[in-house]
Amino acid sequence: MKPIELISVVRIIGIVLYFFIAAQGAFYHFGFGKALYNIPADDFIVLRKAVDPIVRGKFKVLYLSALAVMFIWFLMSDKSAGFLSYAPVLLAFLFLVADMALILKFSEPVNALINSNSIDTEAGFESARSEWLKFILIRGYLSISGFLLLLVHLVFKIR
Repeated sequence: MKPIELISVVRIIGIVLYFFIAAQGAFYHFGFGKALYNIPADDFIVLRKAVDPIVRGKFKVLYLSALAVMFIWFLMSDKSAGFLSYAPVLLAFLFLVADMALILKFSEPVNALINSNSIDTEAGFESARSEWLKFILIRGYLSISGFLLLLVHLVFKIR
């Protein structure tokens, strides 16, 4: 029996972690995001306040783990076969970095505003909802694109 190569383990872990991140983006893109526009804005704020403390820690660990594993995957990639042999892994990693930048620059401040109880008008609720959904959808494009790049890479180039 042939021993499992370390790069194979890194690929499996990387694709699974990236799947969970991309699944969040897909979840909002394929229906839940639109549904959140159809509920009253103050109900959206109540929902976010209930969900955020439950998922925040888990997603923080997920994102940091995915970043580390994707970086390791990139470092272990065979670069001798040319740029196209490792470009999908590099791009997927960079999309994840961009997603993290958007989280820190935009999503976290909106989450802090929602959780602060300082919004007390319907216009404020609607603005927070629009801002939050705008960035979760942009981040979803990044994560879904990165995941698809990894799938294409694995299907056409297992090295």
